[in-house]
Amino acid sequence: MVKKASRSSPDAKVRRLLAQRKDSGETPRHTLSYFYDGDLEGLRKAAICKGSQVHPTVAKPGLMLKRTTAVDERIFDQHAQRLEAWAEQFNCDFDGWECQLVIQ
Repeated sequence: MVKKASRSSPDAKVRRLLAQRKDSGETPRHTLSYFYDGDLEGLRKAAICKGSQVHPTVAKPGLMLKRTTAVDERIFDQHAQRLEAWAEQFNCDFDGWECQLVIQ
């Protein structure tokens, strides 16, 4: 079963929290995305081809994708669309993303 993250809700929540802390999201930073179950080997190969570092998750079968990227709406929306497409393509559960807070 594919679980697609709704960009309007989880992404908006993360961006709202960043804005509350005076972080525009424009500065590239360490960002993690989590996927579980499905074709993890296919996802691993696709993520590496697009520049992510890939690590297995600990608690259950899954992958954590690491990447340095901006998380403002303009830049990150393209990346978020790719994450959601991978969830569908590889029949994975995309469990969201997190990033560092950068205060300037």
